Amino acid sequence: MPDDRELVGRARSGDLAAFEELVRRHQHGLFSYLYRMMGNADDAEELAQQTLVKAWQALKGFRGGSSFKTWLYRVGINLALNFRTRTKPTEELTEFIPADGAGPAEEFRQKQRDEAIQAALAGLPKEQRTALVLSVYEEMSYKEIGAAMGKSVRAVDSLLFRAKQNLRKLLAPARERGVV
Repeated sequence: MPDDRELVGRARSGDLAAFEELVRRHQHGLFSYLYRMMGNADDAEELAQQTLVKAWQALKGFRGGSSFKTWLYRVGINLALNFRTRTKPTEELTEFIPADGAGPAEEFRQKQRDEAIQAALAGLPKEQRTALVLSVYEEMSYKEIGAAMGKSVRAVDSLLFRAKQNLRKLLAPARERGVV
């Protein structure tokens, strides 16, 4: 199975199937990241599609200095930041999907936990939220996060330190209620 670099090379030469394979490999993680940043599945879906279209259009300019995944997330980050500044966030009606075998009380506690965490993430400054989501949910290294955000590893370390401090403060009320 070809690696991302080989697929990028083929896609840059116009091989749509190679780009489709890159999309298959990274679309779930990209959507997941954008959902955590936007807090809304519709906005995340729209931004994921825009990111993939923009990536296809800009692929010839990708120099390979970072991984394709890092570059793709950088495109997504930029679109998400621009989207946030030009639109008002929308409230999403979500259907909670309980864990198998969980009773109503556990389902309710899990939903409260999820909502508290999402609200706390939304309360973080954009750069801190971006760094934290990429680190925790996308499991990127500090170097990858730095490349995706256009920051040094030292700056990423600082952002993550402040994000964790702020998250503790934002989650304190939920912790006192026994939600998290």
